[in-house]
Amino acid sequence: MNLRQIRYFLKVAELGNFTRAAEVLNVAQPALSRQIRLLEEDLGEALFIRSGTGVSLTDAGKLLQENATSVVNQFDKLRDVVVDQTAPRGHLTVGLPPALGQFVSLELIDEYCRRYPDVHLHVREGISIDIIGDVQQSKLDCAVVVLDDTPGVEAEYLFKEALFLVAPASAGLSITKPVSLREAENKPLILTNRMNNFRVAIEDAFEQSNIPMRILADSNSTRMISGLVARGTAYSVLPYCAIHGDLRRGEISASPIEHLYVDWAFIRPASGALATPSALFRQLLVDIVRRKIENGTWSSAVLAEIR
Repeated sequence: MNLRQIRYFLKVAELGNFTRAAEVLNVAQPALSRQIRLLEEDLGEALFIRSGTGVSLTDAGKLLQENATSVVNQFDKLRDVVVDQTAPRGHLTVGLPPALGQFVSLELIDEYCRRYPDVHLHVREGISIDIIGDVQQSKLDCAVVVLDDTPGVEAEYLFKEALFLVAPASAGLSITKPVSLREAENKPLILTNRMNNFRVAIEDAFEQSNIPMRILADSNSTRMISGLVARGTAYSVLPYCAIHGDLRRGEISASPIEHLYVDWAFIRPASGALATPSALFRQLLVDIVRRKIENGTWSSAVLAEIR
C-alpha cells in the first residue's frame, strides 16, 4: 500500500467511475485499475462493487475511505509545517461561527488574504457542533468556537466576551449599563438553538440562578434573531460581536449581563503539528481582537494572556 494508491482510491470513490477518475488524475485507465487492484490484493479485501454504470464502495471500501481521507489530509499538511513563515503557501480550511461575521471574520479574512496571497483560503461558516465535528475529523485545519470540553481537538483559549440582553430599541437598554440576569425573567426570548454553545452557556446561567426561561423560538442564525428582536418579536441573549451592526444603526438596544461570559477558543485536530498557515491565521485573529479591545470598539471582550 502506498500514498499514490490511496489517492487513486479516494478519487474513484468520490467520482464513482474509473474513466472519470483517470481523466481527473491524468493517468491512463489501465494504470489506475492496476493500482486499485494491487491495493485490494494488499488489503485482502474488495473495495469496489463494479457495475455497468460505475462503481460503489463495499463495506471495506467505506471504512478505508473514512479513515484514509484524514490521513491524506495530514500528509498534505506536512509541507506547511516546515515552510518559511515569511512566504507561506498551500491550502488552509477554517471554520468560523456566524456570530463573528461582520465584526471580526470579514476583517480577518480580508487581511489574511492580503498578507498571504499564496495560501488558498477555504472558509466554512457554521454552528459550533458542526464546526467542532469537522475539526475532529480533520476536515478543517482550524476553527474558532465557543470553548467546551470536546475531545479530539486541541483547544487554546483566546478571549472571553460578555453576553448581552438584547431588546428592541424602544426598551432603551445601554451597552454602558450592565443588567442582572434577573432582568430577562419572564421576557419572551429567541435564542440560538441547542447545537450552539451560546445556548448551553445561557441555559446553564439561568438554571444556576433559578430563573425561569420563556423561550418563544430558536434559530441557528444570529442575524435572524437580531432582526426579530428589532421587530419587537422578543428579546435575546447574544454576544456583542453578533449585534454590533444593529446597535450602530439604532435598530436594537442591549446591555451586558453581569457575570455572564463565553470563552472563545482556537481549535485544531488533536493529531499533527500546527501548520504555518494555521499558526498565522491564529496570530492574526489575536492581533485583530487585541486591536479592537485597545481602540475601544470591543470593550466587552477580554484577551487571554497569549503565549
